[in-house]
Amino acid sequence: MDLLLAIGAEKPEFLLTGKTLQDQGLVVAGMLLEGWTGEQLRQVIAGRKLPDQIATTVGAIVAGRLKQALMSPPPRNAQAAWEPFSKRDETPTPASYTADTVVPHSLPGECEGQDGLCGRPTEPGASYCRLHREDVMV
Repeated sequence: MDLLLAIGAEKPEFLLTGKTLQDQGLVVAGMLLEGWTGEQLRQVIAGRKLPDQIATTVGAIVAGRLKQALMSPPPRNAQAAWEPFSKRDETPTPASYTADTVVPHSLPGECEGQDGLCGRPTEPGASYCRLHREDVMV
């Protein structure tokens, strides 16, 4: 959460609070554990300006950007990329994932539409927003 609060202090348009800050703080913490750096996450979250006309919340935009970044492995930092190959592992071994260590791609209360990238709020107990609920029923 400290990183998200720092981003919000630098760029107030990206300030998150309350449950949104808590939820996205968990996602960011998981990404940091996976090898993302704070600077890389700053770029993912606030490297692009917000759309001129926002049709959703800033929290949903941040969640979508983080979800999109989670679809790929964490970028290697520049220093590791320049190390001689002999210093790096020749065969990378994937981490063991369990239900406790994997960050969910869809958060409770956010729409799972558009392969989990929608992020619009849902009604309690629903998995999809009104827009995508109609798509699923068709």
